[in-house]
Amino acid sequence: MKLLNWLKEKLRPQNKILVLIDWDNLLLNMNIPQPENFSLEEEFDRLMRQLGKVGRVINVFVFGPPQTINPYLEIFRQSGFFPVVCPKLRNKKDEQEVDTTDATLIEFGRKMIEQIPDLTHLCLASGDSDFAPFVREAIRNRLKVIIVPGNLISLSENLIRLASRHPETSKRMVFPFSPKEEELS
Repeated sequence: MKLLNWLKEKLRPQNKILVLIDWDNLLLNMNIPQPENFSLEEEFDRLMRQLGKVGRVINVFVFGPPQTINPYLEIFRQSGFFPVVCPKLRNKKDEQEVDTTDATLIEFGRKMIEQIPDLTHLCLASGDSDFAPFVREAIRNRLKVIIVPGNLISLSENLIRLASRHPETSKRMVFPFSPKEEELS
């Protein structure tokens, strides 16, 4: 019987997860101050273990402006994450700087979803409600959604409602990027 269960597990199609991280949002909303022994590398490992219980993480992309991404390049490299630098651009009308992170993440995410036909899950690491239309689009493309906010306080109600339920626990797949917080029920 154990052999039969093992074979079923091995032959079952594996969930594939694409992870898109809004680094500014995560960094801004992580519970600060962190515990003395806090390690960003360990927190990334913890997140990857949580996601590993849902499926196989196929790629992790981290989006943010150069001043936010650059100090963490080595940590991203060691974690196997791909940084995507999103420069702030000057608005021609009033010369104010415009953050391109959200727009770049969404455009990139749409292209990746199109290019990975057997993708099953989208993991968005942000609590920003601006991503709700993109998440709805992913759901319409039959993807399950995992949300990773910096903390539960920063998490938009819209994103909570859009997060898929875990098939085994029925809990919303919301995994806070903070060692102090537990996932939602």
